[in-house]
Order: sequence, then C-alpha cells, then structure tokens
Amino acid sequence: LACGDMFEHPVVSGHATELRWLQWFQNYLPTRYAASSAFIVDADQRRSRQIDIAVYDRSYSHLVFHNDAGPHLPAEAVYAVFEVKHLLSPWWLRDAGRKIASVRRLRRTSVGFPSAHGPCPPKTPPPILAGILAADCLWTTTRSFTRKAPHYFFQLPPEQRPDFACTLHHGACELPAPDATTLCLAPAGEALIFFYLRLVDRLRALGAAPAPDLQQYLRHLPSSSSPST
Repeated sequence: LACGDMFEHPVVSGHATELRWLQWFQNYLPTRYAASSAFIVDADQRRSRQIDIAVYDRSYSHLVFHNDAGPHLPAEAVYAVFEVKHLLSPWWLRDAGRKIASVRRLRRTSVGFPSAHGPCPPKTPPPILAGILAADCLWTTTRSFTRKAPHYFFQLPPEQRPDFACTLHHGACELPAPDATTLCLAPAGEALIFFYLRLVDRLRALGAAPAPDLQQYLRHLPSSSSPST
C-alpha cells in the first residue's frame, strides 16, 4: 500500500470537521495518548479557552474533571493542542494562536515519585505542541500555500505560533523547533502522512508527562484551609 492508502480515512474525503479529526486521532495515535475536546486548567484555577482537540497522557485520565461545560484537563497531562477549521486563513491562524497561548500560559507543576528503579525527581514540563488542521486553505494552490504559510506563521508571537498546520487539499508545514526560522513543508499528496509521522516523532521526543503536584490543586478546596479536628 502507498502511504496515502495506509492512512485513508473519512477525514481525507470530507470536510475536516472536529469530530472526524478527533476520530482520526483516536484511531491512529499510539495507545499511551488520549484525545478529546477540552478546557485545560492549572493549579492556580486558571482555564484555557475551549480547545478542539487536546492530546494528553492516558495515565492521567482519572484526573479529567467534568462539568456542564465539558472535560477539564490538568495542564500537566497535556502534550499537544489543535484547532480545527474548515479553511486555513490568516484570520483563523491568528485565532488559533490566541487559543494556543491560552494553554501555554498555564502553570504546570511537577513532583518526584518512586519507581522500580528508585526515586524519580521532578521533571521540567516539556513545551506543549500545537497546530491548526483544515481541509482547505485560502491560498488555493500548493505553491501559494508554501509561499504564504511561512509569512503568517512568523507574524505570530512565539507563544502563539503553531508547530503544525495541515490542510488536506493544499499541504502541511511544521515548525521543527521553537527557535526555528524556516518551516518544513509537504505538498498536498503527502500532507496527512507528513503531519502524522512528524507529530508522533515529536510526541515521542517529549517523553512522559510530568507527575502533577496534586497538593497544588487541593489547596483551593475549602476543606484544605479548615483546621483539623
């Protein structure tokens, strides 16, 4: 099978709706990761804007808090966040950047923990990956996409800058490192497989999520400030 055939899925032949992209993540990501729409919260009671797709550590799934607004994930468990649009345009890229920044600004805690190999020290939380996903693009040819996308990427402040943009009909691009000054580009016929392989490789490089300091979350409960009896 060709690479495109291996990863054939309804998302490549229809609109890139949030549900189809979410199903694609759930079907193809390694099982150590989970994906859902969510808000991201931190131990200071701050909350991100609603995120279309958050990729997070499955071992922390018991820390997903639910209320009427939807799932709330602890920031420590989140590896990556993605916005889903039907059309990639400068306006939607800037909007995605603001949502990305609302996650990256959250404070993430870390504590040490025992393991079979001895005590593990607290881990410095790795950068949170981010991207924008779409079926179509305002720039209607692959050539115009590869010329225009870098210009608008680098107009964004670093904390708003996506690591990935994938448009199924026009191509994909990756910012290979936060301080990179050029994008890696893939044509339309390779967009989805390029995005998938680069995402999995970047996720693997992040390693395990840091163990959250649950005491930092508990301190906001009224009972935590009550005198013991």
